[in-house]
Amino acid sequence: MEYKDIIKDIKLKNYKNIYLFYGKEFFLIDNVLKIIKENVEMIDFNLDILEETTLENLTFSIETMPFMEDKKIVIVKNFELFKSKRNNFSKKDETYLLDYIKNISEYTVLVFLFYGDIDHNNIFLKELKKEAVVFKCDKPSDNDLFKWVKKRFNQNEVHIDIPQITYFIENSGYREKNTTKTLEDLSNEINKICSNVGKNNKVTNNDIDNLSQRKIENDIFKLVDAIGNKKGNKVLKILNDMLDEGDEILRILPMIYRQFIMIIKIKDLNEKKYSYKEISKKCNIKEFMVSKIIKQEKNFSYDLVIKILNDISDIDYKIKTSYSNSKLLLETFISKYCN
Repeated sequence: MEYKDIIKDIKLKNYKNIYLFYGKEFFLIDNVLKIIKENVEMIDFNLDILEETTLENLTFSIETMPFMEDKKIVIVKNFELFKSKRNNFSKKDETYLLDYIKNISEYTVLVFLFYGDIDHNNIFLKELKKEAVVFKCDKPSDNDLFKWVKKRFNQNEVHIDIPQITYFIENSGYREKNTTKTLEDLSNEINKICSNVGKNNKVTNNDIDNLSQRKIENDIFKLVDAIGNKKGNKVLKILNDMLDEGDEILRILPMIYRQFIMIIKIKDLNEKKYSYKEISKKCNIKEFMVSKIIKQEKNFSYDLVIKILNDISDIDYKIKTSYSNSKLLLETFISKYCN
């Protein structure tokens, strides 16, 4: 079955007894959970979500009858029998559970959500496939991705033409071979573009360029470069421009942090005389970026990068746990390293 057909059946409550959704596209897995929650009546009684469960807890949940509903949904996240390391389940438990779910009650819907890939030599997976609807949540096809992007813009009540949808996808980097970008990232970018454009208005290529992830990453690179060259005024201008364009400090901070992590990695590999091509593979970035970061890392010693990383972590903690002025914290950080 295709993903859209499975989701359609869940919305109509045409449930199969057992499902497994796994893979690296967490957005699709989380969407399954979202749709199930939206369609369960008396959710406190008819939906159980289990993590790090035991055989006893799992079977108890499966055997509990639904309340004023036809189905009881049991969701098991990151079930350990799909992992190589097991703490709560013995081989005997695995055999028992496989036999048990072959005769699962008609009133129970058992849903496994596993965030990541599973070894296809996994015995539990092999046997489960005989009983369950199994779907690997991977990158959608070009056609499905196009429809998904269009739908997300429509949901935000923003108009976008076919050339702009194509332009957005091409410029997102989502289809690049070694990208770590997910549908969640694309969704965030779409929301940001829609917020900037406004309801009932049309998206242009310029809107996409101004708010694209690549532009943000380029801004972060320039910001870090300005920190290394102690150009405080330039850093503040870049930061303020990003904030004016709708970026939030809690989104900017992790990107600055990631850039300094990349600096320290490439600094180490460069000193060990790895080639640009080798560094590119190890760091999962393009060679031209290796060249740019090697120039950038010369402005930062190991000790300085560690201090910066610690300060960024401290700022992040303060913003999330208190009513601290986030912009002031970041401006103080910039002043510290640019004087």
